[in-house]
Amino acid sequence: MIQEGALGGVGDRREDGAYRSGWEDGRFGQVQTFATNNNLAAWTEFPDRLSYYRGHRDGRRIREMLGTRDVRPDLTVHP
Repeated sequence: MIQEGALGGVGDRREDGAYRSGWEDGRFGQVQTFATNNNLAAWTEFPDRLSYYRGHRDGRRIREMLGTRDVRPDLTVHP
C-alpha cells in the first residue's frame, strides 16, 4: 500500500509543465547553477519549482547514464 502511494505520482509528473521543463533542461540544457537558471526563475509557485527541480534531477540522471555532456534534441553535440 505504501509503495503504491509512492509510485502513483510518477506518471502524473510527466504531465506537469514545470516537471517537463526541468527534465528537458536537465537532459538537454546547458550545465549551470540554479542561481543563474532563467528557466527556473519562470516558475514562481513552490509546487512548480519543486516539480522543476525533480524534473531537472531526472533529466540529468538520463544525461549522465548516457554519458553525454550537452546533447540537443536536434542531435548536435556541443562540447
